[in-house]
Amino acid sequence: MKKVLFVCTGNTCRSPMAEVIFNALAKEKGLDWRAESAGLAAVGDRPASENAIQAVAEIGLDLTMHKTRFLPAIDLNEYSLFVGLTEEHAEVLKSIGIPAEFVRVLYRAPNVDDKYDLRMDIVDPYGGDLNAYRQCRDDIVGAVKALIISL
Repeated sequence: MKKVLFVCTGNTCRSPMAEVIFNALAKEKGLDWRAESAGLAAVGDRPASENAIQAVAEIGLDLTMHKTRFLPAIDLNEYSLFVGLTEEHAEVLKSIGIPAEFVRVLYRAPNVDDKYDLRMDIVDPYGGDLNAYRQCRDDIVGAVKALIISL
């Protein structure tokens, strides 16, 4: 089984949501892939944020057992693919020696309702209300679907 590592900053919002969303979609499609997540500045063993837990629960997924993981504390040799939640996360991954061909960015799909919305990164909902987390979740769902197609 191949493993993908989603990487964000604190590992309490975006990357844990990407992890459970990817795992659910990969299982649904019968893919031989499994996701995990970590943070560049994560403080170990913290739970996912309450709003992240609630946002994914609304689509039938469970983040209640999530514990944060600090990227430098894990064995990176276990992973076949590294996915930053922003360009900056991907650049850090490359700067610590991960070859560029194994690093991707989880870009969100364009907002078809707003042709002037040109943001590509998954926006960090940290500190936002539940609606910010729902928007982030929905952006991640679309981005993970696109990622899975490319595997």
